[in-house]
Amino acid sequence: MQNLTYTTLDGKKVKSEGERTIFNFLFTHKINKKYINFLYEHPAEWMNYTDEKGEIKTPKPDFFLPEYNIYIENWAIDERGNVPEWFESGYKEGMKAKRDKFKNRKKYSLIETSYGELKTNNFLGHFEDKLVKEIRRRYPNKDFIFTEMGYSDIVERVWKNCKESMERNPKDIATFITKAKTNGLTPEKILERLENEKWSPKQKAFAELALVIYMQYEKELRLTNEIDFSDMINQAIVKLEMNKSLYENSFDHILIDEYQDISRQRYLLIKALMAKNRNCKLFCVGDDWQSIMGFTGSNLEFFIKFQDYFDHPARTDLSINYRSIKSIVETGAELIKYNGDGQLKKLTIANNNHEKKIRVISYSHKNPSTYQQQTAEHCVNLVKEYQMKYSPQDIMILYRSRKIQLLNLIIEYAGINNVKIQVDSKSPRYSPLMTVHKSKGLQAKVVFLLCVDAGLYGFPSEIEDPFIFEPAMDRKLNIKEEEERRLFYVAITRSKEEVIIYTQKDNESMFLDEIQKYTEVIEF
Repeated sequence: MQNLTYTTLDGKKVKSEGERTIFNFLFTHKINKKYINFLYEHPAEWMNYTDEKGEIKTPKPDFFLPEYNIYIENWAIDERGNVPEWFESGYKEGMKAKRDKFKNRKKYSLIETSYGELKTNNFLGHFEDKLVKEIRRRYPNKDFIFTEMGYSDIVERVWKNCKESMERNPKDIATFITKAKTNGLTPEKILERLENEKWSPKQKAFAELALVIYMQYEKELRLTNEIDFSDMINQAIVKLEMNKSLYENSFDHILIDEYQDISRQRYLLIKALMAKNRNCKLFCVGDDWQSIMGFTGSNLEFFIKFQDYFDHPARTDLSINYRSIKSIVETGAELIKYNGDGQLKKLTIANNNHEKKIRVISYSHKNPSTYQQQTAEHCVNLVKEYQMKYSPQDIMILYRSRKIQLLNLIIEYAGINNVKIQVDSKSPRYSPLMTVHKSKGLQAKVVFLLCVDAGLYGFPSEIEDPFIFEPAMDRKLNIKEEEERRLFYVAITRSKEEVIIYTQKDNESMFLDEIQKYTEVIEF
């Protein structure tokens, strides 16, 4: 983490190397044996000003230490005081305006650093001197002991993210093995790829870790004379190739549903069957916009480039959507455009021409606990209102990841307020609370979508890194967000009439920007 230029030790994205350096310094030091309480880019409303358009703007200085009323600005100027050429004009004027604000407001003080200083020797030593000197100047009658945290203390502070990442290892290794088998890659073939092809350090390290388990797993299967699901298909292909008469001239038609989830091994199985049945017709149904099963080894290329894999294809688009109202259908189509060539272009028409904006409930609280508590209360109260006019099964509550405290809060508030909500419920007496993956194929009049934020457990989810699986795949990935965008599409299009989305202000998902003309934002 220390080597990342624009990411801090606790995973926060910042805008410059200097900000990262100062952030990590404050993060790894204590004052009087207490962690330093500091805020990054906290809005300073007392510094409000009116811009040339007449709009009120609120500056966000780089850092604020609320216990000491000290701000820190890391200016983007070199040792000669020059601003980078690519910066917009007015940067130095902005610096002066901010400095003037501090001259007129004795309650707060400003510590200044710069990019030029960062490139000198002992930058952090000089910064520490400035900080200690200013704190002691402001509070001359108090003692302050400034100490650097030990390595184990720092690890403990960042351990939450590390631990969550480590907890994924068993699941990620299982996915790696499934993908390897799906793509016909034995441990030996993957080892060969690691030696002969170029991989990132992270990909190489994870593959080497996963291979230890993969080889032991295969050994255990042989010892117990067992096979897994992937083996069933792989061995079926081998049997078909070895036995000429097996299923020869046996089929007139092969019908495949959910074809967008086809994998390499299933494609090879179909090809083997088609080769033995020369007059057989292949009929496939699917929607590439809903391909969300990449973790099982599906490869969307077999869908998008169908004509490259099967002879004499004929394509029929089912363009009319009989489920959702016009605005929801159009929202989904607008969203999926951002996948570019990763999706087929097709016309979508709603049978129901009614339009209704998607409501985005945005909370401004920076504290994650407060944000989740407010979301839970609002969601439960709104579900209660809807349950007065709809059946519980007409209301669906969806989320991206189980690793959010919000789920427990919703169930807790629902119990207190006698609102019929249940996790993964199939009972008509309850509104189901489930993952977006589980909702595929389902529908409801009203869909609530939780935590549409940026970050580890948001949309797109950052806890999952699909690139670590590339050594076990027959192709390189293009854009990380494509499948996550399809998952968001699935979530929105479960709804027939209404969608309510919850997000955190200034931490919104990138996907909300892509559909903003179809949303109305309600801020709290």
